[in-house]
Amino acid sequence: MKLIDIERISVLNIHYDNYSLDYFLDCQAKLGIKNVELLGAHQGLWMDHAGCQDAAPIRGKLEQRGLNCPVFTPENCCYGYQFAVKEPELVERCFRFFSNGIKFGAELGAKILGANSGWGYWNEPEEDGFKRSVEMLQRLSEVAREYDMLISCESLRPQESLIGYRLNQIRHLFDEVNHPNFKVMIDICAMAVSNETIQDWFDAFGATNIIHSHFQDGSPYGHLVWGDGGHNLRSMIEDMLKNGYEGLFSQELTDRKYFADPFYHDRRNMRNLRMYTE
Repeated sequence: MKLIDIERISVLNIHYDNYSLDYFLDCQAKLGIKNVELLGAHQGLWMDHAGCQDAAPIRGKLEQRGLNCPVFTPENCCYGYQFAVKEPELVERCFRFFSNGIKFGAELGAKILGANSGWGYWNEPEEDGFKRSVEMLQRLSEVAREYDMLISCESLRPQESLIGYRLNQIRHLFDEVNHPNFKVMIDICAMAVSNETIQDWFDAFGATNIIHSHFQDGSPYGHLVWGDGGHNLRSMIEDMLKNGYEGLFSQELTDRKYFADPFYHDRRNMRNLRMYTE
């Protein structure tokens, strides 16, 4: 039963960490994927606080394969940059890093920059890290406006952040940033770990403000191939659609067991997704 067009499936390149960008793009083209979410500071997508590589050759690689990059996500979980950083000299480095991500993404044709709340320090009051995250994301939203992009913020897991792992925290962040270029995304893993539902998120934000999703299986932990976890794929797609969701269903597969042969696991994943895209 077709519920969505395959054009609404995108694949994040994180599980191709051991492979070249060309290999990842070739694999997606073979799968019939049209949209990819690219992770900055990985595999031929070099960027840091000082600058970024020329985007034109990468955009050419995409075009040659009939691919688009509607979402660009600078590394923001296991890299030396985060949104709630404390030290003044690092605040400016992080701002420049994510600003370069916006510029790089725009040059690739992206309209959305993937983000999260950051995490701050765990030995300080929660409101201190939260305040810094608000300030950083307000500044970056202004940069996003300049480049005609939107920032889409996801929640994290409680092991990753104390300031952005619950829906009410992301709603508070959204309200405090209070910028038309700052929106949110649903990450199924973080959502499920916090015992939240897709409906909870749409009740809190509405379809207008939920512009992207990391839409993968889990148990509830894990960013897994559909069928490797415990979620119901059909019902989750239906829950997104009945609430008027118009964004992508991006496959973020982070389990290390997928990294040795990511194309094999992408094929498994697509077999399940194609039940509802064909």
